[in-house]
Formats: sequence, structure tokens, C-alpha cells
Amino acid sequence: MATLEIISSCKKEKIADNFSKGVSHYLEHSQVQKECADKLLNILRTLNNLIPDGSILEIGCGTGFVTQGLIKQFPNRFLDIIDISLEMLNYCQENLQISDTEKELIKFKEIDGEKLDIDNNSYAAIISSFTVQWFQDIINSFNRLIKTLKPGGILLVAFPNDRCFPEWKNACDALNLPFTRNQLPNSKQLIQNLPIDNIQTYFYEDEITISYKNASEFFRSIKVIGAGLNLNNQKLSIPEMKQLINYWNNHSNLDGIEVTYHVTFLVITKIS
Repeated sequence: MATLEIISSCKKEKIADNFSKGVSHYLEHSQVQKECADKLLNILRTLNNLIPDGSILEIGCGTGFVTQGLIKQFPNRFLDIIDISLEMLNYCQENLQISDTEKELIKFKEIDGEKLDIDNNSYAAIISSFTVQWFQDIINSFNRLIKTLKPGGILLVAFPNDRCFPEWKNACDALNLPFTRNQLPNSKQLIQNLPIDNIQTYFYEDEITISYKNASEFFRSIKVIGAGLNLNNQKLSIPEMKQLINYWNNHSNLDGIEVTYHVTFLVITKIS
């Protein structure tokens, strides 16, 4: 167990370090994250009147796509804003449009969302976009987060799911190369492993297709924002990577390539 904890800790340090290095490039290369943040905030807007009184927690604020929306939608609530990367957290705090009154209601904390030390029934809502896919134990983390919700509280998350990047996978399959994308959550399996006696769940999956000049630009865009860390210990050699990029570029019918992101929007309501 101790060895596993050390491995997990090392991975989390690498994740935090990668995103810290990607702060300066994030806004330029985060079109999908921005679109999904907007969609998540639209969902949240439909739930506003159902959320009980109390504080709201955001896990993984990044540069603040969701955070700014939370401030706008809940100007009179206490907000706990956390991120595993101190540089991301500082960027978010420094670049948000926050009034002096709102500043008194917001706390920014450098915390891993899987290691929150909070009591049961603490939050009226927990919000997270494009973060939970980095959790080491997503099921137990979700179960623990649900316990921290007040009765009637909601957990609203958006995350890339296991259907992401079919174009990349097809190219790998054609070349008999490993598909080295990190493992991503399966929406239905995730929900099936949650408690069934005190929650209601709703989810839908969306597709977002992004165009890139070529495959190299796609892989670079992932790397420069900090999302390129490989957690499954699979890595293509330089010749294999060149082979993959050339094949993908040459077998695209477009002036460039398209990459499909499959994203899950999940709402969990605690009913007791």
C-alpha cells in the first residue's frame, strides 16, 4: 500500500508540474476546455433554483473558465476555488474580474481534489470541468465528494470520456501501433459504481470536433497546456511517432486533420 501511495503521489506531482508549466499557453490552446466550461455553466444555470443554501466548491479551476461563471451566477455565496497547480491557481486569482465584495467571499487554495479534508454535508454544490479524469481513484473520490454535499446538493462535472480521439486510435490501429492516450472514464461504468440509495444521476455525452493544421499541431497543443503527461507507461519511439503523424496527415481528406473529443456532462444530486 505504501508503494502504491508513493507512485500515486509522484504522478500527482508530475500532473501539477505539467499544468504549472502550461499556464502561459493554456488560453491559446484550450478551445475544447472553454467550450465545455460554457456548456457546464449553462447546465448549472438551469439548476440554480434547486441548489440549497451554502458554499460552493470548484475543483481544478485552471485559468478560470468556470470560476468566472460561478462568480457571476453566485455573487453572494462563499466559493472555495482549488487547483493542484499553484501557478494555475495564481493565474486564475489574478486574472478574474472580481469586485471587492466578492473577494471577501472567495478562498483560493492549492489542494488536490482527491485529498480534500472536509466534513459531510459541507457544500451545496461541487463543480469541476476537465479535472476528474486525472483522479487516481475516480469512484472512491466521487463517493467521498457525494458525502460532502448537503441534502439536495449537486455534483456537476464535465470530463473527456473513453471515446475520445477515434481518429488517433484508427491511425494507430492501421499501423499496428499502441494507442497511447491516457485511460479515460467510461460514463456508464462510472455511474454503475456509485451508490444508488441516496443519489439521482443524469448525464449526457457530447462531441466536439476541432480542426488542426496537422497531427503535429494536435499533439503539441495537448503537450503545451500540460495535458500531455502519459500515465500508462506507454510511449512511441521517435520513428513510430513520425510514422503515426505522417499516416494521419496523409490519410485525412481535409486541409489538415480533425480530432473528435467525446465529453460527458454528469449531474449527481444527493437526495438524503
